[in-house]
Amino acid sequence: MRIYIWIVKLCLVCLIYGIVLKSVSALREVSVVYEYDMSAREMDPDKFNEYSDEMKEIYKLVKKDIKIFPVAYSEECKFVSYSNSWGVERTYGGSRLHEGTDIMGLMNERGHYPIISASDGVVEEMGWLELGGYRIGIRTKGGVYLYYAHLYSFAPGMKKGNKVSAGELLGYMGDSGYSKVEGTVGNFDVHLHFGIYVITDEYGELSINPYYFLKSIENNLVIYNY
Repeated sequence: MRIYIWIVKLCLVCLIYGIVLKSVSALREVSVVYEYDMSAREMDPDKFNEYSDEMKEIYKLVKKDIKIFPVAYSEECKFVSYSNSWGVERTYGGSRLHEGTDIMGLMNERGHYPIISASDGVVEEMGWLELGGYRIGIRTKGGVYLYYAHLYSFAPGMKKGNKVSAGELLGYMGDSGYSKVEGTVGNFDVHLHFGIYVITDEYGELSINPYYFLKSIENNLVIYNY
């Protein structure tokens, strides 16, 4: 009887050990895939030859679809600044990584800077999100999803299903978001969070780093008087 009990205990220990080992291995696999994802999605043109054939094609597609810098320029006021904040940690709603580029309004005044479409496309999403505040999502002709978040307001007549052209007014820069309560502002400085999402064969929809694409079009400006 004692031998039987010890055999049962030994089997249970082996079973538990196997489950733990399998879980740790799974976590390691997820970690490796995630790290690879971030590297592959960097989109640094200096590393172009290191990317997979699929990511090279995605790079070319985004370069083709994005034509205009997403904030209109005026000689009457201070413009904007931005840096490569891709992958920087964010903590609202839990620890996560930044999946976009923040274009900061140097005047820090909500409703001041016109936000314009960087591409031709169709308004696929529009309205309030807890993280993004008032946002617009544009699907380009090539299938790229461009995400404009933290807006102060939308352009008159803007709605889901609208066709838009590169350079068309979408709304105005703000500081909305980081709340379940629609209309919340003031939780951070005025800026545009600009995101790019693409469909991949291997991982489905993924965000990629907008920074280098923005650098390539930062002189392609629409002029407004504001």
